[in-house]
Amino acid sequence: MILGLLGAMIAVFVVLALAAADVINLPGHLKESLGLASETPNPPCHHGMYRKDPKSPPAPAGHWRHEPRSPRAQVEGSAVAIGPIIYTTNGSAPADLRTVLAYDTRSHRWSEPTRTPTGLNHSEAATYHGDLYLAGGFLNGEEPTNNFWQYDPRTKQWTALPPMHQPRAAGGTVVIGDKLYDAGGAPQTFGVSSPVSPYGTLEIYDFKTKTWSFGPDMPDPRHHVASAQLGGKMYVAGGRDATDHSSTEFDRYDPKTEEWERLPPLPLGAATMGMVAADGKIVIAGGEDQVNWENGGGWVTPTAWAFDPAKNAWQRLPDMSMERRAHGLAVSGGRIYALMGSYCPGIKPNGPVGTHTVESLPVSALHRD
Repeated sequence: MILGLLGAMIAVFVVLALAAADVINLPGHLKESLGLASETPNPPCHHGMYRKDPKSPPAPAGHWRHEPRSPRAQVEGSAVAIGPIIYTTNGSAPADLRTVLAYDTRSHRWSEPTRTPTGLNHSEAATYHGDLYLAGGFLNGEEPTNNFWQYDPRTKQWTALPPMHQPRAAGGTVVIGDKLYDAGGAPQTFGVSSPVSPYGTLEIYDFKTKTWSFGPDMPDPRHHVASAQLGGKMYVAGGRDATDHSSTEFDRYDPKTEEWERLPPLPLGAATMGMVAADGKIVIAGGEDQVNWENGGGWVTPTAWAFDPAKNAWQRLPDMSMERRAHGLAVSGGRIYALMGSYCPGIKPNGPVGTHTVESLPVSALHRD
């Protein structure tokens, strides 16, 4: 009997030691009862564990091609293509706040040509006349900033431009003509004690006059949105609302009429998706819902969809091989690239669990009925 009791005590001690070292994961309420709960929740995280892959409509035939793995696993950054080069910017603390990677779609090689002047994540990247622009973000992963940066790939120099009126992060940014449009976003949404109200504001930067102005607000304020421009109009999709639920909202802004238009909702409401315009269509891929992620809830999807403005309708595309969220999406050389991100919702004590994987889909897949 004594030996059995001693064995049980040793087993309990081993479990507590492994749980304290995060080698194994205990349910949140049990860790709290045992005094092992940390300030940041630590639910389990494994590839495929949170995968959400709707069966209807079925994904069509076709597949995403695996590309060379990235040297870093950036999460909550941005991606933009400038010609054949895809730039991925920043990411979550502690490793990637100043990281900028470049992927050459011709040679399939990675490089790290520069670092951002300040640490950022949740900033939004855009391109204008061959330069890279970064708007807003969480400065050093903490407070929102109104900083606006320009990077010249030819000289590898960063220039600080006039700041936005409103500090924001996790918004949507596009360039149309000689103006940059930044919509939505929010102040810090993680680790705050009270609900955070997302922004519905639209700020517009004029590259010629180097000034910011406000446009009309979005129909529904959201943060962690996706955005792209097509046909001289700005598209904003998904995101999280004031209750932190993922949204099916899909809106279009016309700079000529200065009006927002509500479009058919997303087939799968999600936040932190990737979004690009390709061959006359809007493409979204991946995304998540983080409700109850602290206790192992939420989901991440591998699905991809295309919206045809001419038909005002969505179509399903082949699934990505990996579910991913908070990743980059860019189009170059006739292919759509999904870069890095995470396959689990939420943030672990040491930051989100990132992936180095990259995959691409031919743009021709958009025209398979």
